[in-house]
Amino acid sequence: MAPAEKSKKTVKKASKMKNPIEQLDCSPDVRTTADGEVISFEMSWATNLPQETADWAFDLFKENMFEMYSMSQWGWDPESKKNELGATTARFLIAKNEKGERIGYAHYRFDIDHDCAVLYCYEIQVLESYQKKGVGSIILKTLETLAEKTGMEKVMATVFAFNVKSLCFFHKLGYVNDVSCPDENQGLDYLILSKNVL
Repeated sequence: MAPAEKSKKTVKKASKMKNPIEQLDCSPDVRTTADGEVISFEMSWATNLPQETADWAFDLFKENMFEMYSMSQWGWDPESKKNELGATTARFLIAKNEKGERIGYAHYRFDIDHDCAVLYCYEIQVLESYQKKGVGSIILKTLETLAEKTGMEKVMATVFAFNVKSLCFFHKLGYVNDVSCPDENQGLDYLILSKNVL
């Protein structure tokens, strides 16, 4: 089987799984915040998200990212973002605190990139009150384990080149510029990062 065909088959199989985090036991060994609170996860396809949860996800995205998008070449386009978050291929990993309150999420998809099967992390958003407590790292490590256990070659993410906080976060966890990352001469204001998991 050609590599491209094998990748497509791998992505198709992973995309059909209802709850791969639980089915493949992808939760990290350490699921506690810096101040000792235990994090739990809820997994959902975007098409199965209750409207109230979808609204919460968009509102958190807006709260955290409105300024970044407003100053970017892409600009702020709420309808486009809502469509992206609600796409049939979109998957959500929602983090909850010990009270069962939602404190953050990842929006990810299984996809093909340059004939490789990849887990593409579209968003990691965390409530401001839970930032700098390790929640984002717990979420991303869970996605990395999921990528590995579903046969993806790497985890990828797009980050604004001027989003220093986000770049530091990904670099700290071993992400580097992907082969598909635009170079400085292209005049684009984003970077494509990746980390091999296989």
